[in-house]
Amino acid sequence: MPRAKQLTVQLANKPGTLAQVAQALGRAKVNMRALAVFEGRAKIICEDPAKGRDALQKEGLYASIEDCLTVDMLDQPGPLGDICSRLAEVGINIDYAYTGIAPSDKAVIVMVVSDLDRAAKILG
Repeated sequence: MPRAKQLTVQLANKPGTLAQVAQALGRAKVNMRALAVFEGRAKIICEDPAKGRDALQKEGLYASIEDCLTVDMLDQPGPLGDICSRLAEVGINIDYAYTGIAPSDKAVIVMVVSDLDRAAKILG
């Protein structure tokens, strides 16, 4: 923690594409912890990104693995603002972020940032 890998999957803009992704991962027994879908892409945090990528590619989908941060935080108002402020104070930009689930009373925020190494040290 907090460095992680995310799957990025190119999605056709037609009904059933996200179902194809979710079903392929399900058949491969790859559990998703976080999911965001926007601008023709799905961003997925899962237990085994390489296994997930392979399962998606067998379905004829383009999938890649990228570095990102995953930061567990309390599932209550306030922690996200604190995390973002810590990065902003040292000039690290958040390119995009999305949330997912974590065990017990936690949530997870996934971030792609301008300086992954520094951000991981600050939030690690």
